[in-house]
This record gives sequence, structure tokens and C-alpha cells, in this order.
Amino acid sequence: MYNGVNSDSKERKSGIMPWRLFYSYSHKDAEARARLGTYLAPLAQQKKIVEWFDRKIEPGANWENEINAQLESAHLILLLVSEAFLESEYCFGVEVERALGRLKRNEVKVVPVLLKPCLWQESRFSELQIIPRDTRAISMWDSPEEAFVNVATEIRQIVSEPPPGPPTSPPERGDAQRFDSSLDLVRHQVRSYARLYERTRQRMRASRDRTARMEQIVEKMRALATASYPLLDELANSPSPGERLAAVAILQVFASEQSLPFLGRLVASEKPFLGYHACRALQFAVGALDPRAHPQLLEAIQNTMAALKSTKSGDSDRLSLLRTAEQDLRTTIESLAAPARRYD
Repeated sequence: MYNGVNSDSKERKSGIMPWRLFYSYSHKDAEARARLGTYLAPLAQQKKIVEWFDRKIEPGANWENEINAQLESAHLILLLVSEAFLESEYCFGVEVERALGRLKRNEVKVVPVLLKPCLWQESRFSELQIIPRDTRAISMWDSPEEAFVNVATEIRQIVSEPPPGPPTSPPERGDAQRFDSSLDLVRHQVRSYARLYERTRQRMRASRDRTARMEQIVEKMRALATASYPLLDELANSPSPGERLAAVAILQVFASEQSLPFLGRLVASEKPFLGYHACRALQFAVGALDPRAHPQLLEAIQNTMAALKSTKSGDSDRLSLLRTAEQDLRTTIESLAAPARRYD
């Protein structure tokens, strides 16, 4: 793992400057990334490369700052391309955007590696030389071993030359400017989805097709939840229904005790679709919140049910979700209390 300016100084004095290699990949392709790493092991052992991927982030470290630092200091960025990679908003959005920006400044080599068949030709990096060179995805080879050797050989050729220079030292982990820049990219993407939701809701008549399209937008918002979590308060307090929906999507992935009142207000006051997803976030909180927050969660669910019953919504899907959430929470509370009673 790259450790900063001191490491660069030692490498210059010793005459050894390994290529810092950054893997940009979907976690769905973690097995393929690890397998490629085994084929590149001889290059690492010869100190021709130093590999980095996000599983090397230490517990407690700011994961986004770590990724940004490594992206900025890498000499070679491998884009492990698959349908999951193209679907990932963080890989295909943030990481690819940063990689191509550095490539334009001739600071880095960027090489797409085609893992699986997909529409990579429609991507922003389609003009780059992809490997394997015949554009036959690794998964389509009769011998995957030969495919990985083919890719490793191409990478060996790249790192046989000196890395792009002068090497860029990674920013300090607390570099607020770079953090804000990355967050701006995420904010822009979230707002794009929020506007798409609002256009879909306003321009299409109520129908299964409209609901299906809005569900697709929520799924994309959820895929960005990890990257957009720092924006939670901003989105929750936004006057835009689409941005409030993005906040709800985050809370369907990361439960928050502090956000329970926000979700409760949405259920009874917002349009049915947004209110329904707020109910889903409360339901998710049942299994995700710390047990010490269960009394507050139960109160929030009950208050939300009472508010919903007082409206014209009646016994809607939202009320059904809330009843299920209340029942599940009571079952959980009782199961946690059972061992204590057993040893009284």
C-alpha cells in the first residue's frame, strides 16, 4: 500500500519506482479481481507494481478519502468491465470520471479489462484500447487461464516502461478540497435522478409503467447510498420531492434513529409513492437499528400509523407495511427479552 512522499523518496534513491496499480471494479466481480491479482503476483514480487483495491482500507479509515487518495496517486488504473461495473454509479461515475480526468492530463494510464460481455462500447472509455485485444470477454474464453495470462502479459508490457511522471503524491487524508470535489460529483448524480423522478411523476399518467420507472430510479438512488450518505441531511431538508426521495433511499440502506421523525412525516404528508418508500425505510430500520433504539422506533411507527389513519388514505399499502413493521419489531423485542427472563 502506498504511504506517501517518503516512499517516493526511498524509491528514487534505490532506483526502483514500481507502478502503483488501482483496481476499479464492482464487488460482484471481486472473485475475478482476486484471480487477476494472482496472475500479476510475479510483477508484485519483482516490485514492478504495487496493487491497491478498496478491501485494503483499514477499519475506521474514511473510505472515500482513501479511494480518492489512491486514485490520485495511481500510475495505472485498471477498469474491470462487466455489466455490474457499468451499472455501478460509483465505479462508472466517480472512479471512471476521475480516471479519465487524470488521463487527459497525461498523469496516468487507464486500461479497461473486459471481464464479461456487456455494452462497454456505449461507455465513456470506449475509445481506449480494451484488453483482451480481440474484445472477447475473459468469461467467453474456452480457457480462462489463457485469458488471464493474455491480460497479465499486456500489463507486464505496460509496466516494463517507467511510470508516468512526475509521480503524484496522494493528498492528505483530511484534504477537504478533494473530498468536496468528489462529493460534488455524487451530488450532481443524485440531483439528476431526483429531477428524473419528478419529470416521470409529473408527465406520465398514473399507471404500472410509471410506477415501474420510478422504482428503477429509486434503485439507482439506493446504489448511490454509500457515496451519498454525507448528503443525507441536505437531501432530507430539500424542498425537492425527488431529493427527499433520495434521502429515503439512503435510509433504506443505512438506518438512522435521528431520521425517524423525518420518515414519519413523509408517510402521511407526501405523495403515495414517496410515502410508501418512507414506510419501507421504517421497515428496514426494524432489523438494522441498535436494539436500544427500538422503543423510539416503535413509537415512531405507531405515531405514523395514527397519522396515516387520520388521512383519506385509509388502509393503503403504506398502512399494511407499517403494521408488518410493528409486528416484526414487537417479535424482535420479545425475542431479545426472552434470554433475560430465562436467567431471572
